[in-house]
Amino acid sequence: MMTKTKLADLQKAANEHVAHAREVAEKAHRESRDMTADEQRSFDAAITKGRDVLEQIKSGKRDLDIMDEAKSLAREIGGPADGSGAHLALTGASVKGLARTIATNMAPADRTGRKALLPAGSTVTSVPMLAESPVALGRPVQSLLDVLTVVQRAPKYTYLRQTSRTNNAAPVAMGATKPTTVLGLEEAPGTLHVVAHLSEPIPKYWLADAASLELFVADELLFGLRQALEAQVLKGNGTGENLTGFVNVSGTQAQAFATDLLTTTRAAITKLETAGHEAGTFVLSPADWEKLELARTDTAGQLELGGPIDRAARKLWGVPVTLSLGLPAATGLLLDLSAVGLSTDSSGIETTWSENVSDDFAKNQLRARVEGRFEVDVMQPLGVVEIATVAA
Repeated sequence: MMTKTKLADLQKAANEHVAHAREVAEKAHRESRDMTADEQRSFDAAITKGRDVLEQIKSGKRDLDIMDEAKSLAREIGGPADGSGAHLALTGASVKGLARTIATNMAPADRTGRKALLPAGSTVTSVPMLAESPVALGRPVQSLLDVLTVVQRAPKYTYLRQTSRTNNAAPVAMGATKPTTVLGLEEAPGTLHVVAHLSEPIPKYWLADAASLELFVADELLFGLRQALEAQVLKGNGTGENLTGFVNVSGTQAQAFATDLLTTTRAAITKLETAGHEAGTFVLSPADWEKLELARTDTAGQLELGGPIDRAARKLWGVPVTLSLGLPAATGLLLDLSAVGLSTDSSGIETTWSENVSDDFAKNQLRARVEGRFEVDVMQPLGVVEIATVAA
């Protein structure tokens, strides 16, 4: 049974995990560099452990609330004040009140305020997607998903897409008919698609004996799902249950390879700005980013570093650069982040554990499932420039 002393210990542990994560991140920030692979793993592990402890704290508080209610009801019907040995009749207002309290406290409210009990043998942890798109000063973008604006929607929805713009504003004589500007709006349908995967069966006692194994498996599955989702956002072909990625949306702009990669990326910015958009982020493969960092400007081998390339902040021509393995070959993107977005449902990404798969129960095994429902929104296709990173 959870006690107030144990709750205090859990709160202390949560604070320690958060403090460790902050210390790792601030060290890299002070040194104006990315976190190393070991630092990133340490940071992620601390955040995950802190989140797990907070879930235990919330669960413990619910247990204490139920016990306090039981003690109160026991006093009302003349039972022991500590709630032990109380005999409740099977009918009456007291039992109904206790049942309502237990049902209310056994499961957290969802975003609509509705309560629900979880199936036996399952646990659910909601992992919300980021809903903001700013890039912090001095911190390189780690994933395209971290800068896209995320909107919660129904499974089927529509939004307005601007496919063209004809600006006819002009001086007009008094009494003359004003010119009409064509905004080029049309309704675009959207359908959320499930992106998901399972872990292999894991022995129950592995999870019991290795305290960090559950968090490790959940983090690995979450990492894999984010990679798959990012690839779909970039190049999903829209068939079957695939999302329609940026490179397959009609009406976007294309920038052919011109002289070298530096010249090509700068021309893409001009193309975007000419259409009335603002450069929000480049999306490039690690190999193309390496080419840019090693670009030479003269026969003496002078590096381009210090000019249009900012390695520490990972910027090109002053625009943040997002590295991705999900791009089509020899392709990059330049995005106006206000022109694109990602839709999901109210659950975001869910991590669920269960033994109710195949014969897992008989074998004392459990599996984790990570899933979410998503769709790509392109409100203004002209705010997307597809860049050829090599000569045709």
